[in-house]
Amino acid sequence: MELFHGTTQIIHEIDLVKGRHRTDFGQGFYLGSDLGVAQRWAKSRAAFSGIPVVMKYSLDDSVFFDKKVNPLVFDVPSLAWLNFVRDNRRKGEPENKLRHTHGIVRGPIANDKVNFVVEDYIKRKTTAEEAISRVKALPNALQVSLHSPHALKYIDIAAIWYQEQLMNSEWSEWRCL
Repeated sequence: MELFHGTTQIIHEIDLVKGRHRTDFGQGFYLGSDLGVAQRWAKSRAAFSGIPVVMKYSLDDSVFFDKKVNPLVFDVPSLAWLNFVRDNRRKGEPENKLRHTHGIVRGPIANDKVNFVVEDYIKRKTTAEEAISRVKALPNALQVSLHSPHALKYIDIAAIWYQEQLMNSEWSEWRCL
């Protein structure tokens, strides 16, 4: 499975601790199936500092069948997905506490409204059914988050590629690390 990560730096080694807290699937290393989404994410991060970079990784699909990894898969936004996202985004718990035991999580990439929808759901301003109906998954796009060293073993470290956004807003050719 080919997946992308939008950032502002070339990543030579994945560090799970550097992931942001209170994200959809919890602190971890996030990848997505849609190159355009990764490029947009890289550009939005670069608005603060740095150069937009997209990393390309090859992930062995068998990770989703490894019981040691304890994978979790959501096919569509559902009540289980909404509650999982809510629990990972909830404030008030120590930020460095992993909120689940899954080494890898795969699910839909929701539209930009997901932050507001989940916040309304956490504050009980909306019901679960209303929240799910307001969240729209991007078509043919999924996100994968890695949360354990065992899950990282499924990335082919010999085939990591990257591209950078050039001054004319075009993207460079893919280069291998």
